[in-house]
Amino acid sequence: MRIVVTGGSGQLARAIRETWTGHDVLCPPEAELDLSQREAIRQVLLTLKPDVVINAGAFTQVDRCETEEPLATLINGTAVTWLAEACNELDAKLVQISTDYVFDGQATRPYLETDPVAPRSAYGRTKLLGEQAARGCNRHLVARTAWLYDAWGKNFFLTMVNAARQGRALRVVADQRGTPTSCRALARQLQTVVEEDWQGLVHATCAGETTWHGFATEIFRQLAIPAELSPCTTADYPLPAPRPAYSVLDGAHRRALGTDQMPTWEQALTEVVDDFQRASSGTGPA
Repeated sequence: MRIVVTGGSGQLARAIRETWTGHDVLCPPEAELDLSQREAIRQVLLTLKPDVVINAGAFTQVDRCETEEPLATLINGTAVTWLAEACNELDAKLVQISTDYVFDGQATRPYLETDPVAPRSAYGRTKLLGEQAARGCNRHLVARTAWLYDAWGKNFFLTMVNAARQGRALRVVADQRGTPTSCRALARQLQTVVEEDWQGLVHATCAGETTWHGFATEIFRQLAIPAELSPCTTADYPLPAPRPAYSVLDGAHRRALGTDQMPTWEQALTEVVDDFQRASSGTGPA
């Protein structure tokens, strides 16, 4: 199959390029496949004629979304309508990447796909618009994920490693619970989604749960990096956009749909750490 991935310079697009096998994966640069331009989307897709479009492009700067919601709406919502239109012209499938932020973050057990959505931030509202727009594609799947990171890009994992190597004392939030999910684990699950032709809505995170402080602790343990790390609360670091206190996504529906590729979050971290250490020593890619 021919696969077109939006957000070509992003960390998830890179993971798809590096992990997918047996398919023609194309990641056009954002300047070419510009999600803010309807005609650019249509022309690129009609030229490339993909069987599947994975929309990994998004306005993901959560706090900026609060002050630039019209732009976030354009990229995260309206652009998905345009992608769906082009996919329908081609009879292509649209895989829309969404987020835990569509929920209110107040749950006490993992969220099901059937639970009511109630986003509390501009980012969550605009990503929910994207979910709704994706349903306008005759063949579509919405995959909600959370806490993405890997050994490349800009993410929590690399922020923690760089700060610890600089000898900085770190205070990390310990009252937000979720599931760290490596981009490469999600990429493998997305390949299964496409090959097994899943439809509808699915939650796609690694298994288990922790806090940001717990995630940082495990990063430093696996890397054997000494770090001055202490817990703090969300209230200690107020930010423009509210963060979900609880954003664990239930994986039962995914396992019922077909092949489950998602490891535990600790196993996924070990794979990323091993890759990161090989790259740091010059013995492998990063």
